[in-house]
Amino acid sequence: MRESDPNTRPLAENRAFPGTIPKSVMQEVRRTFMLPFYFLVPAWVQQVVDQVIFGGRWNIPIIPRQVQGLPGVLFSVFSHANFAHLIANSIPFLIFSWLILVQSYRRYVITLLVGWIGGGVWCWLLGPRPVHGMSGVVYTLFGYLLGIGWQEKRLVSLAISVLVLVNYGGLVWGVLPQEPFVAWWGHLIGFVLGLGTAYFTSRIASQR
Repeated sequence: MRESDPNTRPLAENRAFPGTIPKSVMQEVRRTFMLPFYFLVPAWVQQVVDQVIFGGRWNIPIIPRQVQGLPGVLFSVFSHANFAHLIANSIPFLIFSWLILVQSYRRYVITLLVGWIGGGVWCWLLGPRPVHGMSGVVYTLFGYLLGIGWQEKRLVSLAISVLVLVNYGGLVWGVLPQEPFVAWWGHLIGFVLGLGTAYFTSRIASQR
């Protein structure tokens, strides 16, 4: 056996094998993939606690134009009527989130905040009845995805907009007053905010 030269390293340490993905890229992909889950965790924790301890009676709604309803601007997105309600929002939330993250991490964060805080404020100002749930945020992401392709007219953005329209276009009907216990106004506010976010973020990007 021979003592190794401390100034040399094995070939595998000097350069990556052809076809391997750099560790930094994998870490970025993992971080991007996990981000929407971090937003969902409080909603699932709240629902478990609500069902197990409070029997489904612990809700955190936005109560329009009432001071006691202001906390709902921040926390109503994490409150759902039951697990079916939460699942129905969680699945499209994840899909729409990943589709935006594929395009831009920064724009995703902006769109999420606009739907979360902006949607909460407008529902507090204009809503006819108390409301809770994540569907307003889902509609903000949905509106952004439909609008960004037509605003940017880039191949990837257009392809994603068409994909969302073909597979989820039926969600548009959710902005109309159809079912008595569905807060359609929250959907409408979120959808308009999403379209507006797509418009303004694309305009700002084009001016840089």
